[in-house]
Amino acid sequence: MFYAYKLLGSLIVPPGLLVIITALFSCLLLRTKSKKKLSGSMLLFSLLIWFMSTSVGSYAITGRLERKYENSLPLTERPTAFLVLAGGSNYDREGRESMPGVYSLERIYTAVTAADPNKDVLIFSGGNVYGFNRRTEAEIMEECALKMGWKGKTVTETSSRTTGENMAYAAKILSDSDLQDVVIVTNAFHIPRSMLRAHSVLKGKDLFPLSGGLETYPGFRGLPDLFPDAHHFCLSCMGIKEWIGILVFRMLG
Repeated sequence: MFYAYKLLGSLIVPPGLLVIITALFSCLLLRTKSKKKLSGSMLLFSLLIWFMSTSVGSYAITGRLERKYENSLPLTERPTAFLVLAGGSNYDREGRESMPGVYSLERIYTAVTAADPNKDVLIFSGGNVYGFNRRTEAEIMEECALKMGWKGKTVTETSSRTTGENMAYAAKILSDSDLQDVVIVTNAFHIPRSMLRAHSVLKGKDLFPLSGGLETYPGFRGLPDLFPDAHHFCLSCMGIKEWIGILVFRMLG
């Protein structure tokens, strides 16, 4: 009864509702002789939405990205730069950017808990992406890190709008320092593309990937893993975006 309740709940809201609607349209088109190919295409589209909306699908699409790199940190006692990439911000009731978004918070927490405030430096990288906000993401992240208790040195890079720009502007900051070890801090699904960009720009630096928890589950736990929901659909979409970004980078450099 509980599973039936959960399944019904997942099918009456998107993306489950979209699966039902597209499947019904496919059945209706199947009754029209001239629309059978279109019916088959719509059915495949319906199955694709369902697959992307499940735990199994999000793992198949995004899980490989999350598990491509193991977390690592420098083994030396040299001062280390923790390059924390911005991941969005939230707004207060007046529409003012007030705090880091969920992904940014995870990245900040990961860096603050891994770095040594007595010798390491946190570099927060993220600008005013679309120009809508009064503060940059880097400034918001720095403020959050200080509230979390960070007592060490911080640097804000406030011009970047993309992952490529994160690395390019960070490279300018690091070129003026003696820091050899650079830890790239972002979410696990974003690590592969970030490391590709980092290796192309931060030449001569020793690079280390660091992320927080994983979003996808590696396996099948039972029937609920096949229930569609918006969270797993979002994870799949983010994974597709990362794969496309990696492909474009490998093609264009």
